[in-house]
Amino acid sequence: MSFCLTARNKFFHLLLFVGVSSAYLSPPRSLGGNASLRYYGSSSSYAARRSSTSLNVFFNNNKPNFNNNKTPKNTSPTGSGDDLVKTLELKDEALLQAQTAVSSLESALESAVTNLEYMQEQLQLRVIDLEKELTNTQNELSTSQNELDIAVSDLQLAQQQLMQSQRQFEELEIALGESEEAARRAELRAERLQSELTSLKENQESGGVVAEKKSDKNPWNNLFQSASASAASSSIPTLNDWIAIKGSAEGDVQISGKVINHPTIDDGDAIVTSPLVDPSQAKERKVVSTSSGSKYRLGTPLTLPSSAASVDVNEAKNKFNKQREERRQQILARARTSSESIPEITDQTLGNGRYILAGQAVPSVNGRSLIQTAYRSTPVRTATGEPLIIKISSNTAAMKREYDNYQRVSGGLKKGQFIRRKEFLPNAGDEMPGMSALVMQRGVDDVKAFMPKVGGRLEGPLLLDCAATALRCMEALHGVRLVWNDLKTENFVVVEDERTGDISFRGIDLESCMPVKSNPIDYTPEACPPEFAKSFMSGEAESFALEYSYDVWSYGMFLYEISTGRGFFDGVSAEQITKRLPTFEPVMDNVPDPTLADLIAKCLSTSPGDRPSLARISKHPYFDGYTSNTKNPFEFLFGNN
Repeated sequence: MSFCLTARNKFFHLLLFVGVSSAYLSPPRSLGGNASLRYYGSSSSYAARRSSTSLNVFFNNNKPNFNNNKTPKNTSPTGSGDDLVKTLELKDEALLQAQTAVSSLESALESAVTNLEYMQEQLQLRVIDLEKELTNTQNELSTSQNELDIAVSDLQLAQQQLMQSQRQFEELEIALGESEEAARRAELRAERLQSELTSLKENQESGGVVAEKKSDKNPWNNLFQSASASAASSSIPTLNDWIAIKGSAEGDVQISGKVINHPTIDDGDAIVTSPLVDPSQAKERKVVSTSSGSKYRLGTPLTLPSSAASVDVNEAKNKFNKQREERRQQILARARTSSESIPEITDQTLGNGRYILAGQAVPSVNGRSLIQTAYRSTPVRTATGEPLIIKISSNTAAMKREYDNYQRVSGGLKKGQFIRRKEFLPNAGDEMPGMSALVMQRGVDDVKAFMPKVGGRLEGPLLLDCAATALRCMEALHGVRLVWNDLKTENFVVVEDERTGDISFRGIDLESCMPVKSNPIDYTPEACPPEFAKSFMSGEAESFALEYSYDVWSYGMFLYEISTGRGFFDGVSAEQITKRLPTFEPVMDNVPDPTLADLIAKCLSTSPGDRPSLARISKHPYFDGYTSNTKNPFEFLFGNN
C-alpha cells in the first residue's frame, strides 16, 4: 500500500511539473492563430530539426545559430518567427517526454497495484489454509488427548486389576500354606491317636488300668495325649534333669531341662519347651507334645526338695537365655579374634576428597570391581565416623543398575535385610577418572569367610537367623518383581552392632538382579538351577526367561552350604558344575537337622514347578517359633531395615 501511495504522489508531482512547464512555454497571444497553425502543422519541420535542437538550448536561453558562416547583423520578423518555432518545438518535445514518463508511471503503477492485489489475494488464501490446518490440528490433538485419557484410564484399571489379582494370589498361597499346615497337624494328631491306642492296648495287656479323672471337663483330651516312650521314634530329643514349671498363661505347663539328641541344639544345653498339649503326660519315660508341634521324651526328672517343688517359669527361662547367650558370646569371641582388624588409614582419597581410603583395594568375588575400606572425610581431610566399604568399578551402567535395584527394594512393601547404602558416585572423582563408586555399610566378613571362624558351619540361632535373613531378602526382591539371580554365601555379610555386640546378616550385591521374565546378564554356576544349565549348554542362555523359582533353587544350595559348611560343588570348576547340573540329584545325608533337610530337598527339586513358593517356605516347620522370638510380630514378613 505504501508503494502505491508513493507512485501516486510521484505521478501528481509530474502532472504539476507538466502544467507549470506548459504555462511557462505557452506562446504569446499576440502571434495569433498563424503561429498556432505553424506549431500544430509543423511536425515534419520538427522532425527534420530535432537532431540539431536540444532542451539545453532552451533552458539556458541560448539562441540557436542555424547559419555558421555568417552572423546576421539585423534581426527581422522572419528570424523571430523561426526562433518561436524552435521554442515551440522544444516545448512539444518536453511535453512528449513528460507524457511518455507519465504513461510509464501509470503502467508501472497499474502493474504494482495489480501485483499488490494479487499478493493480497494469495495472502488471504494462505491465511484461510493456515486457519483450516490449525483447526484440523486442534481437532487431531483433541482426539489424541481423548485417546490418551482413555488409555491412561485403561492402564490404571489394569493396574488395579493386577494388584487385586496379586493380592488374591498371595491370599491363595497363604490359604494353601495354612491348609498344608492344618493337614500336617491333622497327621500329627492321627499319629498321637494311634500312639494312644497302642499305649492303651499295651496297658490292657499288662493288666494296667487306665484311670479316668472325673474332674476332666473335656473327655477328648485323652485322644491327644503323647505317645508312650516305647512308641516314640528314636529321633525324638530327650530331656534329662527336667522339671514341670508354670507357664505364663493360666493353666499352661512347660518343661525345663537339659536336652540331648536335638537336631540344632548342642547336647547338655538347657531349654524351656512351649506349653504342653496335655500336662498330665509330664511323666518319666513319656513322650510329650508341645503346642508348637515338637515332641520330647522325658528322661530322668530333676530331684528337688519339697520346698522347691514349684519353680517360676521366668527363672527357668532366664537361666536358659543366659546359657544361650554365653554360648553365642563364645562363638562371637572366636570370630572376632580370627577376623581381620580394620586396615590403617592412608593418604589417598576418593570423590575429590570426600572419602579417605584405608588399606588396599581387593578384587570382588566376580573380579569385576574393587572393594576398599574408607572413612568420611572432614573439611581438614581427617577421617570421621564408622568405617565404610566402597565398591569401585569402571562399569558405570552396572553400578547404576545395582544402586537402582537397592532403591527399588527400599521402596517396596517388604524391605528385606540389605546392607545400608550411603551414596552412589557416578564419577569417583579426579583421583580415579572413568570410575564410579558405591558407598555402603561395612560388614565384618561375608558368610563364606565367617563360617570357618565359628566352627566351619552355622548352627543353632545363627543358622536360623541367616536362613531367615536370606528368605526376607528374596521376599523383598520378588515383591518388586526382581529375580536375584546370584543368591550365595558370598553375597551375605556379617554385621556387628557396636553398642550391643549383637550380630546379624545382611544381603549385598544386587548388580545381577533383573526383572522377572527378562533374560539374565550373567550367572554363578553354584547358584544356577538345572534348567538354566541346560539352556546354557544348548547355547540359549541369552534367551532364558528368569523366574522366581531360579532364586528358590539358589536358596536351597545356600541353606545346604551354611548348615554343612560345604557346598555341593566345592572344588569343582564352573564348566564341570554346569555340565553336571542337568542330571544332579542332591543328597541330604550331611544336613544335621532333618527338618531343615526336608526344606532344602523341596527347594532343590529338579522341576521348577515343584519348588515351594516363598509363602510356603516361610510356613515350613523349620521356621516354627522363629516369629515368636522376634520383638515385632511383623518383622519376619517385612524385615527390620
